[in-house]
Amino acid sequence: MPLLAEPAVADGEPAKAPPARRHQASLVERFAGPALLVAMFLAFSATLPDVFPTYNNLIAVVNNQTITAMVALGLLVPLAAGVFDISIGGILTLSVIFSTLMFQATAGDMPVALVILMTLGIGILAGVFNGFLVVRLGIEPFIVTLGSGSVFIGISQLIANGKVVSENIPTAFTDLGRGEPLGIPAPIVYVGVLALVLGYVFVMTPLGRKIYATGANREASRLAGVPTDRILYLAFMTSGVCAAAAGLLYAMRIGAGQPEVGAQYLLPAYAAAFLGSTMIKPGRFNVLGLLIGLAIIAIGINGLQLNGIPSWVIPTFQGAALIVAVVLTKVRGRAR
Repeated sequence: MPLLAEPAVADGEPAKAPPARRHQASLVERFAGPALLVAMFLAFSATLPDVFPTYNNLIAVVNNQTITAMVALGLLVPLAAGVFDISIGGILTLSVIFSTLMFQATAGDMPVALVILMTLGIGILAGVFNGFLVVRLGIEPFIVTLGSGSVFIGISQLIANGKVVSENIPTAFTDLGRGEPLGIPAPIVYVGVLALVLGYVFVMTPLGRKIYATGANREASRLAGVPTDRILYLAFMTSGVCAAAAGLLYAMRIGAGQPEVGAQYLLPAYAAAFLGSTMIKPGRFNVLGLLIGLAIIAIGINGLQLNGIPSWVIPTFQGAALIVAVVLTKVRGRAR
């Protein structure tokens, strides 16, 4: 016996939930995340009024998340297409080492624009490599990218000889990551532009709809005429080039290349992406949801640290956010 009475059915039509209730549930699903973010902000502002809500603290929180945001935004495309890309940490590491090593090997004489283009090209090639193994050879994406990410890290260790690359890095390169046009840190501007471009592609273009269709049902989409193989190639290439761009941004800000630096961005990028898929457009990876999810994680960690919580809270909070996001997605799918 059902726990709740079923709505009345007339003329054999299927029962439907009341429109107002459906709308209310939709609003809760879409905006619970932003509401949580506002609540966290107000709570930390009340407990730390002289430190947390200041401009310097908030702009530092946003600026510190730009590399993670760039990696996560690139990650949205393969996730929306229904595949995982675990190699992003390895690609980021390789791009950091490659870009700084080019300057060190040429005593700083390598043109900055050429280094940037070559490094982004490495990200694209890494995506093509992953796409070939997944599309042409039919290997599971998780296994492929897990292995290729380790290979990229190994190559980074090889060409850097396991050392930090820090010599002859020109100021023209580091200024691109440390500048503040119009008083806004340059990395925030880069992430904002990338978010606008990807948001437009996902929402306003046929390509965005094809990416979502591929992720929803690859075989059905292929039979309907969607070029799913090319979509998967594009997804891995986008993820790769964004990870390479994040590596460039890291090298610009730090002014050095550190081996294995990319591993620390894998968990927060996935946590933000999955947490973002539970809000704004629940059940769908989306740009605005990702940015809000990343803000929830960043604000939560910053507020807890300012309250004296030790450093172990960072991976704990990120891992908990990922688990909660996956659980919410699973529960929502069962409810549907």
